[in-house]
Amino acid sequence: MKRNVPNWIKFPLWWLFKSPQRKLGWFTLTNDIIGLFRYLIEQTPFKIKPHSVSICVGIYNRQETFLQHFLPSLNNCLNQELIELSIFDCGSVNHDDFKKQVALRFKGKLVFNSEPHPFARAFAFNRAVKQATCDLIFLCDADFSLPKNLVQLCSSFTKKGGFWFPIVYYLYKNKPATYAPGNGEWMLWGGKGLLACNKKSFLELGGLNEEYKTWGDEDEAFWLNCHASKKVIIRTKEKELLHHWHTSFNPKYKKLEELSDLGFL
Repeated sequence: MKRNVPNWIKFPLWWLFKSPQRKLGWFTLTNDIIGLFRYLIEQTPFKIKPHSVSICVGIYNRQETFLQHFLPSLNNCLNQELIELSIFDCGSVNHDDFKKQVALRFKGKLVFNSEPHPFARAFAFNRAVKQATCDLIFLCDADFSLPKNLVQLCSSFTKKGGFWFPIVYYLYKNKPATYAPGNGEWMLWGGKGLLACNKKSFLELGGLNEEYKTWGDEDEAFWLNCHASKKVIIRTKEKELLHHWHTSFNPKYKKLEELSDLGFL
């Protein structure tokens, strides 16, 4: 029966009654309403001056996607002089060559460190944040394309201690790398691994929990930590923030891959 209920009805009900933060208590609804109000205010023409931001990436053997999609979109962003790229590599194959390729293609400030270590998202991203030099940070995986106005978005939605968790567009397998009906779907139910906030606030909350050794769950734990600390959380749909398809162990995304291979997507 739930399958027949459209998302525009199903998602608000899920958000109100069953979203993860409600496990903490109904006080989280106040957080959400304040965040929604702040988001609506920011829909007026941007007035806040953009700030320098460190784009923090933890990576392991995703060099091809990073060089093909992430880096070109980053080079296409506005306010290039305000962008720092902070990469922590967990000993990828040919990581020295990868560093050279990034340095060759990215003309902005680059902070790059590599350490052989079993990849865990929390471990890699915490180190990418710690080595970053800007007060404002944006955590993003290597398999994304970025919106042109990323610096402005980060600056606007994080003022006064806000935390911005953008809603990204998940591209289906073998679809054009652009937002369009049928090319993918919004990651409404999850996708909280991407965020922008003040670096000091991130560290004061303990960063991502490194007890999580595999991919996933550390993002929801940090999300809940933000709510428990009564931080203002803003979520927005960003059509240019595209997650490029790749094989996944997530049952939902494996199912989407199967549907794509069968020609249903």
